[in-house]
Amino acid sequence: MKWILVLALLGIHSLASADEISIFEVRRNIPLSDTDPVYKDFYLKGAEGGKLKKNQVITVTRKVTMRDSTGSQVMGEIQAPVGQLKVIAVYGKIAVAREVKLFSREELPMLDNPWFMIGDSAETN
Repeated sequence: MKWILVLALLGIHSLASADEISIFEVRRNIPLSDTDPVYKDFYLKGAEGGKLKKNQVITVTRKVTMRDSTGSQVMGEIQAPVGQLKVIAVYGKIAVAREVKLFSREELPMLDNPWFMIGDSAETN
């Protein structure tokens, strides 16, 4: 009976996360001279069904688990904005995007890594 419950919960979780758009890969070219442009591509999964289109600007957020000062008790989660990406290409379930801007942390929660990372979620504007 426990296994049926576990499998059911896993199935519900996978259905819920199937609609989520998130960064799964980051790639950067290696310029051969100082004048060569540097490109950093962010690969997004979950672009299927017309959710993302070329030239669309999307907002990237990061789920941050908040703990008490001892680190032993979870107090909750926040969805902290990181910045914006612009979609440069869409290939079925995968989209490729590049950085438009990182948000200033002046009026937003601090992040351990204030740049785009694998696992960050994207929201269409």
